[in-house]
Amino acid sequence: MSGRRVYLSPNFLLRMVTGTLGTSSHLTQSAISSSWNPSMHPATGRTSHRLKAQPIPPSRANPSPRPLKRNDGYATLDSTTNFTSRGTSAMTKGVFSETELSRRLRGLQGSVQELGLDGALILQRADLVYFTGAAFQGALAMPTNGNPILFTWRGAGWLPENLPVETVPVRGMGKLADAMKQAGFGSWKRIGFEEDSLPVAHHKMLLNAIWDGGESIDISSKIRYQRAVKSEEELEQVRYSGKILATGFESLRDILQEGVYEYEAQALMDVAMRVAGDQSMTRTRAFNAEARGVVACGASAAATTAFDGPIGQPGRNPLAPMGAGGNPIVKNAPIIADHTAGYNGYMTDMTRTYYIGEIDQRFVDAHNFCVEIHKSVLRQMVPGAIPAEIYAWAVAEAEKAGYGDNFMNRGDNRVRFLGHGVGIEMDEWPVLAKPFKEPLISGMVLAVEPKIIFEDGGVGVEDTVVVLPDAAEVVTPMEYGLIQVG
Repeated sequence: MSGRRVYLSPNFLLRMVTGTLGTSSHLTQSAISSSWNPSMHPATGRTSHRLKAQPIPPSRANPSPRPLKRNDGYATLDSTTNFTSRGTSAMTKGVFSETELSRRLRGLQGSVQELGLDGALILQRADLVYFTGAAFQGALAMPTNGNPILFTWRGAGWLPENLPVETVPVRGMGKLADAMKQAGFGSWKRIGFEEDSLPVAHHKMLLNAIWDGGESIDISSKIRYQRAVKSEEELEQVRYSGKILATGFESLRDILQEGVYEYEAQALMDVAMRVAGDQSMTRTRAFNAEARGVVACGASAAATTAFDGPIGQPGRNPLAPMGAGGNPIVKNAPIIADHTAGYNGYMTDMTRTYYIGEIDQRFVDAHNFCVEIHKSVLRQMVPGAIPAEIYAWAVAEAEKAGYGDNFMNRGDNRVRFLGHGVGIEMDEWPVLAKPFKEPLISGMVLAVEPKIIFEDGGVGVEDTVVVLPDAAEVVTPMEYGLIQVG
């Protein structure tokens, strides 16, 4: 069947801009009516359909993001280093407390000392966001002893006013070598770099220009393990991000209608989350990684994918095979949605499965299996649990249940993990996968996503959860069962 086009009415768009559109926790009988009003496409003259916006009861409107609480009571690393700010060009009120930022910087300096380095040069964007509480272009130089210096060349106005680091403006990365030498860092012999993500050309240029003959040591693993354990200030951002994401999935109850194209459903979901406060960007660390959520109906979930995830992402064209494709939503087929949201830099990840009409018992049984695996994994995610063992257990359960060939997708599209760390980046550590044998620690945040993909459709669930002493805390709450819509 052919899909029905979706166009947003001026009233709908006005309410998005003014903030009166539904950022409610449940949009049923609200933002988008199930009735379709025929209209003429302004460009083609063909008959189309327009979604009719309806008022949202004020009692269900989403409140503005509340001010973030500050807490100076966090435990700090055993260090006598007291970082001080000298001449900072900060202009922005910080998201995180000075105590929190100092704790992170001391952790980095501790890693420099543990590796026997003279210092480390941090350039990767997500790592800079973590250590400074801001997104900008620059580099953080951390000596084994003494104060770090932050070199900036674009976006210094975003630096928080409470950043406990001296900032030095430079005229681009090409001038960084001279600035480093002038700051007294040119004598380092063993230098830490983020070798997992720093481009080779930049790495060679900096090493040769500043430390000719110096030894480069990879510090990225230390940084990733430090970032894996979130503080309470970080968890506050994660929890709010989860609420925004759940709002988007609730909106699909109204958006998913027969004839709506997959990409239109995803676009409207994006609108609901953006209005609710989604930062509308996703960071990934892996080489050539590109991340985009997806709404996939039926066989779209099994499409060949270039994305390292368990659901097919057909996209709109072969040069950008990311996100939802161009098939219409149809009855009697599973509609699986996998999406992310972010708030103050911290992201969450979630999946739910919907359907219109009736659905084959094969999908119902597979989905119920995924839900049981999901619940069991969440019970296992306590401090001390080994990610590799959790993954191995889930794979074995899938084999016993007869889903071994379809668990976490099929053939070359299968992924060999059950969940992944999430935070400033979507592919953080730890990963519920065979190589990860270090135990879980309270404060780690992971997305757990058991899924089963058949040739004609996919089912499954996903939540972002926080590892806590007694049990995993779900920050993306919503019912787990197959959700009937339309």
